[in-house]
Amino acid sequence: MFKRQAQTPASSASISQAGMTRSTRDWSKGTSKPLEYGLASKGDTRLTDPQTQEAFFHTIQTRYLMHIGSSASVPALDEQFAALSIASNNAYTGGTSNISGSSGTTTATAHHEKDLAILQNILMDMRKLREGLLASNRLDDFAKSAYIFIARAAILMSHPESYFPSLRHLLYVLHPVNPLSNPEVTELAGYLMLHLACATRSFHDAYEVKVRFRLRDHRVETAVRALVAGDYWLFWSTKRLVDGYKSKIMDRAVRDVRKHALKCVGSAYHVVETRFLEACAERAWPVVREEFAIAWEESGGRVVIRRRPDAKGAGRGLVVGIRREEGKVGEDAKADTGGGLMASRWSTAGEENRGSGR
Repeated sequence: MFKRQAQTPASSASISQAGMTRSTRDWSKGTSKPLEYGLASKGDTRLTDPQTQEAFFHTIQTRYLMHIGSSASVPALDEQFAALSIASNNAYTGGTSNISGSSGTTTATAHHEKDLAILQNILMDMRKLREGLLASNRLDDFAKSAYIFIARAAILMSHPESYFPSLRHLLYVLHPVNPLSNPEVTELAGYLMLHLACATRSFHDAYEVKVRFRLRDHRVETAVRALVAGDYWLFWSTKRLVDGYKSKIMDRAVRDVRKHALKCVGSAYHVVETRFLEACAERAWPVVREEFAIAWEESGGRVVIRRRPDAKGAGRGLVVGIRREEGKVGEDAKADTGGGLMASRWSTAGEENRGSGR
C-alpha cells in the first residue's frame, strides 16, 4: 500500500525524524579499534560522500553512547576524560599513558588503557568526519547536527582540538548559510566565549563573540568578568552554578585562578585559617602545597605564611615559592623572599621579577 523509503537518503537532506537505521553490529567486541576510514586531508575521499558521512556519524554516536553507558560511575568517566591528552588527536598508544597508582593491579591498568584507547579513537573518528564534511562543503541540517554533537562530546572530553574548530565552523561558516536557532546560537557562542577567555586569555576576542552574536548569558559573562578582574571568589561561585559543559571549559582556567588566589593570600596575610585558604584555592591544602611546591607551614589548623621578626631581628620570614611550569623552584623562591607571592593580576614571570626589583 505504501512504498518503502530508502534506508539512507540519496540527497543531502537532514536526518529524518524517525532516525537512521538501527545498527545490528555487536559493539561489545573490538570497540577500541579505529574505524577504517582515513583523513580527507591525507587523500582519503570516501567520507566526502553524503551517504557515507551519515552512516559514519551514526557509527560514531553509537560507539560514544555505548562507551558512556558502560562506565562504572560518573567519577570513573570523569577520570577517563581527564586522562585524555589535549595535545594530540592521534590514536592512543600504551607507551604514552601516564597512569599513577602504586597499588593498582595489572588488570585495572589494562582496563584503564583500553578505555582511553576507545576515547582517543572516537576523537580521531570525529576528526575524520569533520574533515569529510569540510571537504564536501556540506552545510545542511545533517552537517549542523554532526558538528553540534562533536562539539558537545569533545567539550565533555576536554579536547579543544575537536570542539574549538567545530564551534567556529558552526558560528562563522554554517550559521550565515543555514541559520542556527536562537537557543543554539546562545549555547554555542557561550562555549566559544568561555573558551577564548579561559583557555587562551583572549578577552578581546571573547567580547567580540558576545557582541557579534548578541550573546545574553549572565553566567558566561560573569565568568569572563571574573577572569578579567582577577576575582577568584566570583569565578569559583560562578563555576558552581553553570552546567557541565561550561564547567568543563572553565576547568582550563582553574590552575591560573588558583595560583592567583594564592598570590593574593600570600601578599596580604601572615597567618590564615586552613579552611579559609582552602576556600580561596578551592582545593585541599595538602594538595595545593604539593601542586605549587609552597613552603608555608601548617600548625593547629592555621597556615603560617611568614613569621613576624622577633626582638633580635631574627625570623625574616618564610620563603614562599611556587613552582613554575619549568620547575624552577629556587628562582621563584628568590623572587618572592620576604614579600610573599606577588598579587599582580595574572602577572607573568617577567612582571613578577620587575615587581620585586630584579
